[in-house]
Amino acid sequence: MNTLAQRIDRILPQTQCRECGYQGCLPYAEALAKGRVEGNLCAPGGQAVAVDIAGLLGKPALAPAKIQQPALAWIDEAVCIGCTACIRACPVDAIFGATKQMHTVIAEECTGCGLCIPPCPVDCIHMQPVADEFLPQAHYLADHNEERFAAAGHARVRYERRQQRLAQAEAAKQAEFQARRTAAAERKASQTATAAASPFNPADLIAQAMSRAQSMQTQRTVPNNREGFREQQIKSAQEKAAYRRAQRRLKELVGKLREPAPMPEEVVAAGTHTGKALAPVLAR
Repeated sequence: MNTLAQRIDRILPQTQCRECGYQGCLPYAEALAKGRVEGNLCAPGGQAVAVDIAGLLGKPALAPAKIQQPALAWIDEAVCIGCTACIRACPVDAIFGATKQMHTVIAEECTGCGLCIPPCPVDCIHMQPVADEFLPQAHYLADHNEERFAAAGHARVRYERRQQRLAQAEAAKQAEFQARRTAAAERKASQTATAAASPFNPADLIAQAMSRAQSMQTQRTVPNNREGFREQQIKSAQEKAAYRRAQRRLKELVGKLREPAPMPEEVVAAGTHTGKALAPVLAR
């Protein structure tokens, strides 16, 4: 449906500069279609746009309330702090950069709207006048051959793509937030149900702690391979038993070596006879 607001919007330069007092070209066109505003407020469009609007509305053309000379934004990269404020403000994504990195204006895509200047905290953005009558300089997205409408058509496509990207990002953000919120609610419900089904009992906590401590102690003293541990215990016991037997045998052997050896009976008898023979001699 080709409404009056849409036809007026095609006349506007699509810089989205807000010099008219509205938040973009389409809101201004809608206000014009409803007769709420004059048709001479488009500063970048100048006299040509004011005349075309008057023709569509069937009114006499008014002199432009303000004329904005074509100019491109330029960022002093030596001063830029990389805050990304200008990137968020640009309606056609004509500024390239990243957080804490210097930013650069894509000159061919800049519409000269000047919306990047107010949010800059270090005043590093300046507008440089250019000889071009219509901005942006790039026209490859336009479906019109006339320079004025080619520039406007290109800017419109860039603006619409940005709006779509922002809408998708916001939708994804909201979906992620809702998913986290739902997960948190489910966890809370589960915890509540568990607490209701199992009332708090200090004795249960103590029993669980003791069980965990006993399990940890068992893991420290008993290897995972219980069969191997059993064989090791048996071998150790056998070695200890063999050592004790060897000690007993050694003790018995030492005891035997310390005992006096018994004398033969002939030696005893001879000793007795000799003693009797020597008795008279010793008596002298």
